[in-house]
Amino acid sequence: SRAMDNPNWVDPQGRKGRGLGVYRFQNKYGANVDGYSPIYTPDIWSDSGDSYKLGSSAIAAWLVLVIVLFAVGANLIYTTSQAVS
Repeated sequence: SRAMDNPNWVDPQGRKGRGLGVYRFQNKYGANVDGYSPIYTPDIWSDSGDSYKLGSSAIAAWLVLVIVLFAVGANLIYTTSQAVS
């Protein structure tokens, strides 16, 4: 904000501002932190990164995950529903 760009501004707790504003790097780089240092850069991705194609190993991994989750759920139902003698 324009008020925070002023080095003489005071925040609600009474601390003196430094005049950097909300976006510290706005004037230096023309954008905030993500503008000059993005989290990801699409130019380093592979050419086939636009679409995801499952391979046979990925399908097998998903199948194993589903079976394990199903087995854990079935085991929890079975162990918690046994009658006490």
